[in-house]
Amino acid sequence: MTRILALSASFAALGAPMAHAATDGPWYTDPVKGLALVALIIFFAIVWRAGGFKAIFGALDKRGDEINARIEEAKTLRDQAKKMLADAERQQKRAAEEAQKIVDQAHADAEAMLAQAETDLEERITRRKAQADARIARAEAEAVEEVRTAAVDAATRAVREMLTASKTDSFDAAASEIEKALS
Repeated sequence: MTRILALSASFAALGAPMAHAATDGPWYTDPVKGLALVALIIFFAIVWRAGGFKAIFGALDKRGDEINARIEEAKTLRDQAKKMLADAERQQKRAAEEAQKIVDQAHADAEAMLAQAETDLEERITRRKAQADARIARAEAEAVEEVRTAAVDAATRAVREMLTASKTDSFDAAASEIEKALS
């Protein structure tokens, strides 16, 4: 193969000096151009005979097959990406719906808790009011009792003073009877 390439290169080198001596006229009458054409044809014949075109076209076919395989792979990847995108969008939609349900449930729970808190507060207020009323009633009863006791003590003192002024011993007896009756 190297010999053939060297031979065709030498034909081209021999024809190069003739190119400077070319005359004006049609290209096919110029011996340099004719010799170059013949050398080119011989070169292509040698390349063809050596299987160069098969190798070149085989490499081109192989490259074309690789490109087609990459295109098919890209199409497959694109289809997978579309499916993944659709799945992701469905998952996002489901997640948004679930989040909305959670938010709605939280609102409902908050409203229920608020209603329960209001009910508890009303019960507490009622209970405290009842306790306060009971304390007030007890304080009133104690106050009435204290007023009664103070009135009895005042009446007893007044009677003692009146009887001491009259100097009778019956005062002590009457005072003790009043105290017994009040007790």
